Amino acid sequence: MPAILVACLAVIVVYLLSLFTPLWLPFERKVYDLKYQWYVPEQRVEDIVIIDIDAKSLGKLGRYQNWPRVYFAEVIDYLDDARAVGIDILFAEPDTLPIQVRQFFDKPSFDTLIENALKRNGKVVLISDLEIEPIFTKYNRTGYGYVFADKDGVVRRGFYSLFGKKTFAAEISDMINTAPRHNRFLIRFFSESSFRKISFSDVYLKRVPKEYFLDKVVLIGGTAPGLFDYHAIPFERHFPGVLIQANLVNNFINNLKLHEISFIYILIASIILCLITSLVFLYKSARIYILLCIVLYTLLIVGSFVLFGSGREFGVVRPSYAMILTIVFSLMYRYQFEEREKRKIKAIFSRYYSADLVEKLVNDPPKLGGEKANCTILFADIRNFTPYAEKTRPEDVGHHLNAFLDKMVQSIFAYQGSVDKFIGDCVMAVFGSPVQLRNHALNACFAAVEMVQKAKNLGFKIGIGINSGDVISGNFGSPMRMEYTVIGDPVNLASRFEGITKQFDCSIVMGPDTYALAMTDPTEYLEFKELGKVKVKGKEAEIMVYTVKAKI
Repeated sequence: MPAILVACLAVIVVYLLSLFTPLWLPFERKVYDLKYQWYVPEQRVEDIVIIDIDAKSLGKLGRYQNWPRVYFAEVIDYLDDARAVGIDILFAEPDTLPIQVRQFFDKPSFDTLIENALKRNGKVVLISDLEIEPIFTKYNRTGYGYVFADKDGVVRRGFYSLFGKKTFAAEISDMINTAPRHNRFLIRFFSESSFRKISFSDVYLKRVPKEYFLDKVVLIGGTAPGLFDYHAIPFERHFPGVLIQANLVNNFINNLKLHEISFIYILIASIILCLITSLVFLYKSARIYILLCIVLYTLLIVGSFVLFGSGREFGVVRPSYAMILTIVFSLMYRYQFEEREKRKIKAIFSRYYSADLVEKLVNDPPKLGGEKANCTILFADIRNFTPYAEKTRPEDVGHHLNAFLDKMVQSIFAYQGSVDKFIGDCVMAVFGSPVQLRNHALNACFAAVEMVQKAKNLGFKIGIGINSGDVISGNFGSPMRMEYTVIGDPVNLASRFEGITKQFDCSIVMGPDTYALAMTDPTEYLEFKELGKVKVKGKEAEIMVYTVKAKI
């Protein structure tokens, strides 16, 4: 079935091209960020607290670069009731006192104070760099604090381990519980307001009760502008690094993450969407398939956003590409199919209609079945053909008959009529169906006059009956053999009029409907004449008939 082939081909092409990720992944990331801007969880996180090295702390305790490490030692001691303490500060080098104090101490260092505090607390995790370990490792855990951004500089994924070593957030989380972790996952970000932040200076100066930190996970890090620890995340381009770590810890200990819907389900959804699109595109009108494509694509986008709100990420770029390619392939197929159908129509109807008429039929094909039409029917028959055929050789009869019919068809086509059928030496023509004409009766009259003259030139005398009226035009017959024709009482009357031409000893007889319609467009080239009333078989009342000839 063409629709299935088109849909499958579109999906195969898109997913093969998708192996080259720059074609789709950057766009998918932008859509992903847009989803976060639409929906950012605001849930309050009560079990994680951030001790913030903020502008207030710098105002109270001085420049951060001048802080002695004793500040951290005292805060670590103050947090001994916490479940875990993570310090998002890299202690990469030994501490030294300010130059003004060195003259009073031989070994100016506060590192011993921090190491003793780490030993007393026993639940502290320090960050390490990919290449540099902190100088404190004896009484504490360490984990990589580096956050990896995608190629566009946005942090979207978290990791349990990197290069065989657990990350900073993973080490903290494993102190809380050891539930199975996913090594690589989409971070389920919460907003900045979801986490409680307390100024470092307030903790150092003991303005916050020690009991507040009981059984809490505490992270120490900086959000002050001068510390430059900021990263881009999906819904914020200036997000503190310590809050990213807080989100990672929250994801780990509460088993949160964005569940990425499996590739196979995205593939199945793409196939279904493309199949519906191609079915409608190939077999329905433009208005319907455009409307349905809009509805389908809206459902795809809205569904993806709704799933995101429930914690599931469904990529929409590849299904979108597949739908677009399905439309393109469907257009190509439809164009080829319609062109093939047009050629077929031309081949069939060119034997019955003029070239101009065929073009009209191709652009506006007649309806199959039957439909009411107002038209003019013409029957033309050779007089005394049977005696002529009996006296003439068969091959000569065939040659002369073909020459006669060819001339008759030329005249019919010249006036935009159609050849309905040949009945031996009789020609049945229709004017005004299946293609409408402004005055089909007048066209039939012109054709009849010309046909009489051409038949005379060939040595034949013909009788022509013309009648107009409402008929049923369409395909009639059986499934094995159909014929496009017209049926109705006006057709029968036209045939009867052809027979009574002998009665009036004239070549053309037409009914009153044809005469009335032809006279609505008076012409100086034709001369109409009333013949009188006649009794026609099948009719109770007599019918007035007319004839027409060319004016000399």
